[in-house]
Amino acid sequence: MLTGPVHASPRQAAEALGDLARLRRRTRRSLGVPWFPMVCFGALTMFSAPLVALAGTVVLAPLWLVAGAAGMLLTRRHYRRRARQRGVTGRGQRAWVVAWAMFAGCMTAGVAAGTMGGQAAGVLAPIVVVVAGYVALGWLQRDPVPSLAIAPGAVLAAAFAGAGLAPWIVELTFGATMVAAGAGLRFAEGLRAAGARS
Repeated sequence: MLTGPVHASPRQAAEALGDLARLRRRTRRSLGVPWFPMVCFGALTMFSAPLVALAGTVVLAPLWLVAGAAGMLLTRRHYRRRARQRGVTGRGQRAWVVAWAMFAGCMTAGVAAGTMGGQAAGVLAPIVVVVAGYVALGWLQRDPVPSLAIAPGAVLAAAFAGAGLAPWIVELTFGATMVAAGAGLRFAEGLRAAGARS
C-alpha cells in the first residue's frame, strides 16, 4: 500500500503501476468486441447485393460512398453512446484510423480490381481489405476474435467466387456472414455481461 508518492519504494511503485495496467486491461476487455460494425456493414453489404444483380458492380463505388459514410456515422454514434453509458472508451483514435483506412482501401481495391480483373475481382478485393482491417483491429485491441469472426465469411465468399457464382451472390454471402458474426459476438457479449453481474 502506498502511503504517499514521496515514501513509495520502487517495488511499491512498480506494484501500483502493475495494478493500474491490469485494471486498464480488464476495463478495456469489458468493452467487448466490435460487433456493431459487423452488423451495420454486413447489412449494407447485403443491401448492395440486389443492386449488383441488377446493374453490375459499377454501382458499388457510388453506393459505398454514400452507404459507407452513413455506416461510419452510425458506428461512431453507437460507440459514443456506449462510452457515455459505460463511462469508458475503447481505443478510439487508432481504431478510427483503421476504420477510415478500411473504407478508403475497400473503395480503391474494389474499383482497381474491378477495372483490371472483372466483376468477381471487384467484389473480392474489398473483402480482402475488410479481413486485413479486422486483423489490424484485433491486433490493436489485443484480441483475435474480430478477425476470427470475419474469416469464415471471407473464405466462403472466396470459395463462391472461385466456383464462378455471380458477384451478387458473393456479396450477399459475405454480408450475411458478417451480420451473423456480429450478432453472435453481441450475443456472447450479453452472456458474458450477464455472467459478470451474477
